[in-house]
Amino acid sequence: MQPDQIVSTSGMLQLLVNSVKDYAIILLDKEGKVLTWNPAAERLKGWKADEIIGQNFSRFYPPEEVENGKTALELKTARETGRFEDEGWRVRKDGTRFWANVTITALRGENGELRGFGKVTRDLTERRQNEEKIKKQAQEILEMATVPVVQVWEGIVLVPIIGTLDSQRTQHLMERLLQRVTESGSPVALLDITGVPTIDTQTAQHLIETVSAVRLIGAEVILTGVRPGDCPNTGPLGD
Repeated sequence: MQPDQIVSTSGMLQLLVNSVKDYAIILLDKEGKVLTWNPAAERLKGWKADEIIGQNFSRFYPPEEVENGKTALELKTARETGRFEDEGWRVRKDGTRFWANVTITALRGENGELRGFGKVTRDLTERRQNEEKIKKQAQEILEMATVPVVQVWEGIVLVPIIGTLDSQRTQHLMERLLQRVTESGSPVALLDITGVPTIDTQTAQHLIETVSAVRLIGAEVILTGVRPGDCPNTGPLGD
């Protein structure tokens, strides 16, 4: 390759780095100090080039992670294996945090000598927020399917229990019912056990615990759907 071709290629590469909008592309020296700073890095992280060049890249990390040696470990891994990739919280100039995908690549000369590192950062905050939203919605749907608590009238919530009640399901029931009664200020909670196939001693005990918990916050519990013989030697559920 001719010298003029090398210069041309180098210039085109710099144009590419400067034109990329979604990736902060920077060079670090062997100690992790910033050598270059593209426009995307300024947009993402907030520092101007003259403010950050010469600073250690640990400036981009939460203080607790720097104290735990995370940045040193990242460079060590890249130096020993050639590459390090991670997702985690990073810090902007104004102190706000964003969720980032970070790749650090060891840069070596022809003789294998370490020259520095290339660091590419992408902001994935929006993706993470969407994932968390979907996860929360899925959890809410699961909880509603497992332990539905419905506001049927003003001041009255209904819990139609379907299937068996084990300890884990009872805990979900108690938490959701207490939360809904507290939030709505409902003085009455209806527990409909028509859909519970068998009220054995353990199930009855779980119901008693739920009734007692709701009454402790000042609400009345009305149990419906009780069939003859449904309460085996546990005392009246409505007492």
